Amino acid sequence: MTDNFDNEMELEEDFFEEEEEQETDGSLVSHTFYIQQGQIKPIKQFTLAFTVPDKLPPIIVEGLTLSWTKASLLSFAEIQKGANVKNLPYASLRGFLQVVLKDAARIEPEVGLSKGAFYHANRGDEPEPFVYLTDGDEEEINKVLRPIINDWFINYLKPFVKKEDISIGIIERLEDLREIGELIKISPFKSQVLPWGSDEKTGTTQPKDKYAYRMLADYAARQIAGQVIFPELGPIKRIISSNGTFTSGMAELITDPITLPNTKGKFSFVVRVEVVTYPSLHQPLVKVEVSKRRWFTQLKAPKYDLRNISGFIFSQDHCDRSFSYQVKCEQDKNNKKGKNNKQKNKSFRWVADTDFNILQRELKLKQSCDGQEIASGLASTDSCEVVLTYRNGLQDNSEDDEEISEKYGIETGVPEIDKLDAFEAIAKILEPLGIKVFDGYTEVLSKHKLDDTASRMINLPTLLGGALEALETKTKLEFTPKYLDQLNDKQIDDLLSKYFDIRLEGIHGKRKALQFNQLTLNQTDELQKIIQANQAAIQQLYPNQRPLLFIFYESELQTEAKLLQNITQVLWGDTLEIKINRLPEDTHGPREGLPGKELKAKERSHKRIEAWKSTTKQIAKLNQPTFCLIMARKFYPDPTGQNTVKPDDKVNKPSTRQALAKVGAGVQFLLPIAKIRKTNCLKLTDFFHRMQSALKDLLFAHSGYINDLREKVDKYLQSIPLEARPKEIIAITIVRKQKGRARGSIGNTFLPIAIRLNVDTGKCEFCCAYDKGNLAITPWSSFTDARAFIAQLTPIKLADKEDIRKTRFMKFVKQIVTNSVKEGMQPLEGVYK
Repeated sequence: MTDNFDNEMELEEDFFEEEEEQETDGSLVSHTFYIQQGQIKPIKQFTLAFTVPDKLPPIIVEGLTLSWTKASLLSFAEIQKGANVKNLPYASLRGFLQVVLKDAARIEPEVGLSKGAFYHANRGDEPEPFVYLTDGDEEEINKVLRPIINDWFINYLKPFVKKEDISIGIIERLEDLREIGELIKISPFKSQVLPWGSDEKTGTTQPKDKYAYRMLADYAARQIAGQVIFPELGPIKRIISSNGTFTSGMAELITDPITLPNTKGKFSFVVRVEVVTYPSLHQPLVKVEVSKRRWFTQLKAPKYDLRNISGFIFSQDHCDRSFSYQVKCEQDKNNKKGKNNKQKNKSFRWVADTDFNILQRELKLKQSCDGQEIASGLASTDSCEVVLTYRNGLQDNSEDDEEISEKYGIETGVPEIDKLDAFEAIAKILEPLGIKVFDGYTEVLSKHKLDDTASRMINLPTLLGGALEALETKTKLEFTPKYLDQLNDKQIDDLLSKYFDIRLEGIHGKRKALQFNQLTLNQTDELQKIIQANQAAIQQLYPNQRPLLFIFYESELQTEAKLLQNITQVLWGDTLEIKINRLPEDTHGPREGLPGKELKAKERSHKRIEAWKSTTKQIAKLNQPTFCLIMARKFYPDPTGQNTVKPDDKVNKPSTRQALAKVGAGVQFLLPIAKIRKTNCLKLTDFFHRMQSALKDLLFAHSGYINDLREKVDKYLQSIPLEARPKEIIAITIVRKQKGRARGSIGNTFLPIAIRLNVDTGKCEFCCAYDKGNLAITPWSSFTDARAFIAQLTPIKLADKEDIRKTRFMKFVKQIVTNSVKEGMQPLEGVYK
């Protein structure tokens, strides 16, 4: 598969805790609806979101927050500073809080003891809450907290301090703070969750207080929790501790695990409630998304993917909430594979984190702490089901042959009927509270079928046949339909060997893979249209220029490089200058085989960027639009000679992107041709699909290109008078350096960006906001210039404090939209999180 910008890893390793992957079948927000500022034409059916009338009687939520005091947080920070591990043992405390705080609306996964919290404590900032409760009083909460804090100190924090050889005096100081009531601060809060106010000039809604986003999401989720949303699946439960949602206007609910007849695997439906606002709308929207979270039935022993795995416990005695925990990878000290203590001789196992130990005790689960036992269901009881979140590559199917049918059978995606069932059930719950289905949308109608020529994929027999014919006959556009059908096996084998160094018998499916059938149709006409569309796009994007495409490859991947070069030549013709080059030395490979293997991520990244220096200098001298397709492997032979493989060092890809972006080059990665495990045959069909996708991402997406933009606007907005249609489309979002577009709050390493498309010319431009002592907003620039600017922007942030980041983000959005309106561009805007 191609590797997108969104998947890059942060160079500042261990600073942010990774969130578990989950399969999401998108949002219930339709791609065929829009909000037109000014007069709104309602439609009868719009099953996507909820809102309220302006005159709804106020709904007030009151509750309490828990936060550490300044003195206690500084003491915890002192412990962290002296520790050799990245985190304090807060997981066990989180487990306690989930069980004993019956009225908790949300619990921060790091319970206020993150490195970020310590950073702000040392700056003198006021500690942020780590728990929100919707009921209870201070005396009652202190009574509940006292025994669990005492248990945590004795059984978890003190042993940690002793193990890390940290002064026990810090614990004594914390105990003194507890005795005088200065360990945890309990504060009341009050929030008007509905209705909100609105700006007098723009009409856009504004919250009444700082808690309104999260409290509105929680208020809606509490009404839904304990209710049956999906027929026959029992009550849905709150998730009160989840990465990425604590400071946001989101809340999640989840069903008990579901099994399907004659299908291996199990899953749950997840309902995400999110509070969003849109320009000109007087009230917030409560948006609903339905996704699917799959669960392991068996878990492989850890080998390559050593990241934590999240898990959930569904208790029949707690109908309104589920309990979350983590399983982590740790060294198996009782099962070393060698005599010394080097990495290559270590063996690892999945073990439950301490939050599971607490939940295990409190919920009376079976005594199992092994991740593989938990995945197999051995920790579950008659009243509690314990599961682990599925992640690709870790499900153990106990198979040698990847084509055996008995595989994990739960697919991604949520059927539309299940989405509708959920929304209709939620509507019935919220309607008595005055929260109504939002219908302030105009349906986008079109009598025309979308022309998807530019985005269409060409199948293997058509494209490979076209490439071989072009190489043999020098044709550029006139291809023979079913060219390969006219050749016998030997002729095809000779051509494949001559031009690509592969043999017919080495292709998975052999001759059959190159033949047309009911599912694989002859696409010769489509191929010719795509070639013309590709060439027209490059000429539109770069008039009077000939962009340069570098294909960088490892020495073992010459076959892939030849295929890439020739397929690209077929699809784009002479509009591109194509060069193939070996990857510079020491830019990709396992950490153990590259310079600086003992260094931390940042320092290793500097070495990789330095290894690109000679190449990037040459690219800069060319002074022409440049794109780089990087062909590098995901796993490599162990450089120490052991019979195993090692992953590409995690800093390599982001370092390559940064090095090339500094000279304005777009970068895309493509994995080599995959092989069938037993036969070693090439999966050529899969590679041709990924190759086309990677090239289009690189050449078009990285240039901000959308084909036939004016035609699309006219087709889909035909109900709007011509003079009122948008002349400009603006998208605003936030990205994290090295990690792509991000969801949730605006963190301290996040960069707000805006992208605008001119409807008439199709020209795409970019600007961003960043900290320069105050708010700095870049002028609009091309993607090439923007890439180079961001690659050299250090540090990358909007502000240190969250409240300033939020204010600056709003100023950025306001300036972008206001300027467009003043210029008469009638913008169509979208703000994405």
